Amino acid sequence: MLDRPDPSAMAAPAPAAAVVPRRGRSRVDRRIPAASPPGDDDILRLVGQVYDASIGGEAWDAVLTRLLELLGGESGALFPAGYAAPADGAIHVRCDPAFIAPYNDHYHRMSPALPATARLPAGSVLTNHMLVPEAAYTRTEFYNDHIRPQGKYSNISWFGTGEGVDRRLLCLWRQRWQPAWEPAALRVLGTVGLHLGRALEIQRRLAVARPAARSAAGPADLLAPQERVCLGGVARGASSKLIARQLGLSMHTVNAYLASARRKLKAASRSEAVAMALSAGLIDG
Repeated sequence: MLDRPDPSAMAAPAPAAAVVPRRGRSRVDRRIPAASPPGDDDILRLVGQVYDASIGGEAWDAVLTRLLELLGGESGALFPAGYAAPADGAIHVRCDPAFIAPYNDHYHRMSPALPATARLPAGSVLTNHMLVPEAAYTRTEFYNDHIRPQGKYSNISWFGTGEGVDRRLLCLWRQRWQPAWEPAALRVLGTVGLHLGRALEIQRRLAVARPAARSAAGPADLLAPQERVCLGGVARGASSKLIARQLGLSMHTVNAYLASARRKLKAASRSEAVAMALSAGLIDG
């Protein structure tokens, strides 16, 4: 349905972080083995889930659950609208509900890592102890009154686009008895984060495009019949050559129909045009 990344690229390193890890006491419990890094196929399937979630074909909490399973996390949260407004569409997985409201109302402004995150480039992946020395972190009210009572200890975070505290954020937690986050976990989250950022942007554009599609003369009138048929073929994974053979058209004509559909939907790519058409009910998957 959507363009999938080349599996051979799955081992690419995460984007460079703007903050160098600082020294601190290791929390690794040698009795607990480190999590095995997920394979390329696992990452590729997760990336597919990410894009499916952007168009409503998969639940975001299912994506977070799978990511926690792959990286050995205990709980996690995704903030598509930024962590300055955590109550606005945040997705929580395996988090104690009793702590969500206090976080939304108060504690999200008290994270000791907040000042350092403002200067991080989009795509950065770091642990909390890379941003704030462990000894300083564990003395804060944020940790002692909010994090520690939940049994959490260390987190790994992906920072998306947005200015200051309005930037998108994904955060995964481990408990104190779990090993420290492995370098492999940072690399995997960096790889997945590249696609997560794109998927969240697709979701944002779809939210903007839906009202325009609904205000048109009718959903079926937004695209010509042949444009809908060609987009439907792409949604099912067919190439332009195969679609042309099925419809008795030239490949040039099929590509022209697809390009026209992209212009009408104001989509940046063929994949985004398919996602927007599916979301607006203009084609069937």
